[in-house]
Amino acid sequence: MMKIIHKKLLGSTNAFAEQLISENKIKETTCIAVNHQFAGKGQGKNIWESEKGKNLTISIACFPVFLPAEKQFFLNKAVALSVYDLISELVPEKTISIKWPNDIYIGDEKVAGMLIQSAVQSNKIKYTIIGIGININQRKFPEHLPNPTSVIQHSNSEKDLDKTLKKYLTIFEKYYEMLKNGMISEIDSKYLQALYRFGQRSAFNYDEQKIHACICGVNEYGWLQLVSDDGTLLSGDMNKIKMILEL
Repeated sequence: MMKIIHKKLLGSTNAFAEQLISENKIKETTCIAVNHQFAGKGQGKNIWESEKGKNLTISIACFPVFLPAEKQFFLNKAVALSVYDLISELVPEKTISIKWPNDIYIGDEKVAGMLIQSAVQSNKIKYTIIGIGININQRKFPEHLPNPTSVIQHSNSEKDLDKTLKKYLTIFEKYYEMLKNGMISEIDSKYLQALYRFGQRSAFNYDEQKIHACICGVNEYGWLQLVSDDGTLLSGDMNKIKMILEL
């Protein structure tokens, strides 16, 4: 089991992990877990909001030097799958999926999110910090969040956070080993199978225009691939494509 650093209060676990790496205090895969994170980072300018002592708010610092920089999205896929597997285990009767690129959904509601930051030098990944927020025991959420949910809302029983964290890290290490062993195609295949609304006609904002299309894949750089209603093949990153949830 990897080393776990427990903290009571942090602004951001990702920022703390980065500080420890810069001070040469982390040299192997390490997890930072915090009871209360008050300035968690989400994608872009978003923040990750979490009730004190109710959820898993962690960062994993690792050194995937075996992975070429151009293939770093496969780490993204592996991490998303590890959280997907955990949620599938905690609420086995529900439909769990990965909403591209790295949110985890129960049905049409978001239960977890990730922020992955890598430092690259000469086409090599020096280190990666993986920030993960998983809603476990939180029952109420701020009204401005569009579609949040938690494990307890679907299982009706509180989970022990320490045990859940250890269970998650065991799953994470399995996928990390798969990456190390070059099992790229297995990770790729499972990621597509788990992808939210894969092959289903959905609404997207593409280059600031609303379109309808079907997700047909995700390329090695992490770009979403779509087939529009008129048969046009489209692709892009998060700056170009955003799914519009029409439930």
